[in-house]
Formats: sequence, C-alpha cells, structure tokens
Amino acid sequence: MRSKELRTLFTGLTPPDAECIHTPLIEITAVEDDSALQHAAHEIDRYDYVLFTSRHAARYVGAMFAHARRIVSIGSTTTAALYKIGVKEVQQVDDDNSYGVIAWFRRQPCGRVLIPRSNLALPIIPEGLQELGFEVDCITAYLNRMPAHARKICLDEVDRIVFTSPSTIDHFIRLYGALPEGKKLATRGPVTEQYLQTMIKQQNL
Repeated sequence: MRSKELRTLFTGLTPPDAECIHTPLIEITAVEDDSALQHAAHEIDRYDYVLFTSRHAARYVGAMFAHARRIVSIGSTTTAALYKIGVKEVQQVDDDNSYGVIAWFRRQPCGRVLIPRSNLALPIIPEGLQELGFEVDCITAYLNRMPAHARKICLDEVDRIVFTSPSTIDHFIRLYGALPEGKKLATRGPVTEQYLQTMIKQQNL
C-alpha cells in the first residue's frame, strides 16, 4: 500500500517543487544607503579574501568586489551567481555551510577577510575565522526582512514545514506565535537545524 505523501509548507524563497504550499517568510531587498559598500570597494586592496555566503550577496554587490584578490564562495549556488555577474575566478569551499567555510579557511594563510552579508546573518563565520587568526570585516550587502503581507495559512492543512534559514524560523514564530506541535519540522543545512533545535527547546516541544 502506498504511503501517504506529506503535505509540505515551504517558507523559503524558491520552492523545490510545485506540490508544496509556498508561503515565503523572507524578503530580500537592497540596502538604502550603500556608502559603506562603496567605501569597502574602494579599499578592496586591503583585503586578502572577499567571502560570499549567499547568492543574494553575489547578486547585489558581487560586481563591486569582482576584482578582489581572492573571492571565496560558500557553495555552488553562490558560485553560479558570482559567475553570472562577471566574476572570473571563484574559490568554492568543500561543504556548503558555515562550518564548511571555517574548515576551508583553516587551511588557508591568515589575512584580512571582507564578508558582504545579510543584516540578519549569524556570527558563526566571523567568530570562527577570528578564532583562527583572521581579521574579519562584515558589511551589510542586502536586507533580509519579513514580507509586509506574509500569508498565514491554517496549519491543519500541512504535515511538514521546511525552514531554509534561521530568519524563516523567527518570522514563522512572529507570524504564527510559536512553532506548532504535531508537525514534522525540517531544515536546510546544519546551522538552521541547530537554530531550530534551540527554539524547540525554548518552547519545550
């Protein structure tokens, strides 16, 4: 007998298929004042590495730093976005997550790293690199916000909820009041999973 397929609620920007219920709980926008980004681009020769940790950073500011000494990407999606905007050479880390980035830099010569990133990015990478002896400057390249008109659905209609980043978890709790009981909660990547488990413990689920 064929098992029942789970009805999935997907909270990220790009759903994996058309079968899920898609209610994106993040909205990506450009920063209103890019003067800090322009200054960093002007001073790019001071950096040994520019690290891109998302395709959104590549999309919004990749061209500004295309001539950096070494451009590093967190994974294939980000790498593709960098090539698309004209970056010629990209070094991609082995494992597509924050811990993979730290592991990759552990094998590199210490130097100064610029990380253009979201306003909501977690401190895992910069703190990890600083512990390895790197100098790290983080700069806001784009804004991660909860959509102004996020769609709230009846959770009785779904069996599973997929979170793609810690911010989708935060925004879900903001919209629904709490993580639901009796649902399968799934994540993309170890950082999001770790954050989910922290929030589950806080709610005593």
